[in-house]
Amino acid sequence: WLCYWTIQALDLLGESTARRASQIVGFLNKCQDTEGGFTGGPGQLPHLATTYSAVLALLVVGTEEAYKSIDREKMSLFLHRRKCANNGGFTMHDSGEQDVRSMYTAIVVAKLLNLLTPELVAGSAEWLAQCQTYEGGLGGCPGNEAHGGYTFCGVAALVILGRTDVLDMPRLLRWVANRQMEDDRGFQGRTNKLVDSCYSFWQGAVFPLLSYVMHPEPDSHTPSGWLFDQRALQQYVLMCAQHAQGGLRDKPGKGCDYYHTCYALAGLSVAQHNNLVLSPEPSPFLDKHLDGDGDDDDGVVSVSSSSVTLFGPTENVVEATHPVYNVRPEKVARAMRYFYSL
Repeated sequence: WLCYWTIQALDLLGESTARRASQIVGFLNKCQDTEGGFTGGPGQLPHLATTYSAVLALLVVGTEEAYKSIDREKMSLFLHRRKCANNGGFTMHDSGEQDVRSMYTAIVVAKLLNLLTPELVAGSAEWLAQCQTYEGGLGGCPGNEAHGGYTFCGVAALVILGRTDVLDMPRLLRWVANRQMEDDRGFQGRTNKLVDSCYSFWQGAVFPLLSYVMHPEPDSHTPSGWLFDQRALQQYVLMCAQHAQGGLRDKPGKGCDYYHTCYALAGLSVAQHNNLVLSPEPSPFLDKHLDGDGDDDDGVVSVSSSSVTLFGPTENVVEATHPVYNVRPEKVARAMRYFYSL
């Protein structure tokens, strides 16, 4: 996780990690389990969350060496071992917990690496539908309280699967829109909780996904941006979440850390880049970086940003991030072109 949080934050700031690419790949190789999946550190237990973060870190590195380091055959076996045959969900590790995070991380890894099969996701959308609460958001498991992180994970997984039809979308939109606090200007994770900068992404990134679901044709996206106060969120991140010694924090009075630095910057990116059009067609944004046609059949690879909503000077602008994967869009496309050509 530390590897992903750090290099993704640097990438959003436009800082290259190319000179350390081989070192990063070498370390993550030491975390790849002989039976498939990645561990949190050498010699530890393989786990879906750390598998997800390792794969995303390798996408951020974006080299052929990084792609080739992933043992896809064993990864497929690992993902299938995590599948719960009785209800469509996934467990985080051997004899581990089952929740919406495990579903999202498994589906993201499978989608990015071209390992997604009907067998792997049988019953998954129906299980996720049971996690939507009376409030409208999603809880970690059926019957749990609606939570921003789980809501993002569930919606993003369903976007990948093309099964957002199982959710009550108006109720979901009402819940997530009401999580931005008027006084603090940031997002809370749950009803009656305090604002936390990490929800700038976990809650904020739900809006581009809902926009795509409700307006799947690129021309139907409204030019005004997302259905939350984008400048207000940027103001919270920039004025309240930055630490005097560098890095970002949950809220004033807290210490900074790599987790909040990564997700606060990602939320800042979502709040700045309007109309991130999720489309199977090649976009102008991607064409600036890549050759090729950019075609894909799931509608969640190509992302373009047509305008920027900005709080403060232009120096505040960070790079765009993919609202499903939280990796820069051109790096998602480059990796998927590689893995879907195998």
